[in-house]
Amino acid sequence: MGTTLSKIKNLERIYLGGYGDDFMDRALDKLLAQQRAEDETSLHVLRTDLEEMEQRYGMSSDEFVQRYRQGIMGDDADFVEWNALYRMVTKVQNRLSLLQG
Repeated sequence: MGTTLSKIKNLERIYLGGYGDDFMDRALDKLLAQQRAEDETSLHVLRTDLEEMEQRYGMSSDEFVQRYRQGIMGDDADFVEWNALYRMVTKVQNRLSLLQG
């Protein structure tokens, strides 16, 4: 069937050619709504985890990431996890922003 990107490009060609229809519109709307809902749920869980780290170490995640990237925080397992959580939150927020267009 091809890669996801090639499928998206095929959809674009279908719509640009005037071949889109109500069924495809509804299917795409449902797909995007489902992804938004899943991302909103994931974001809530991830933010809760970030808040726990912030409370444990007494600093905001933004402050932590700045210090972590400067090498000030070290490589403790909690800090590696905190950095990963922060990156996941950023990724999900960016995707949600695109989905909400």
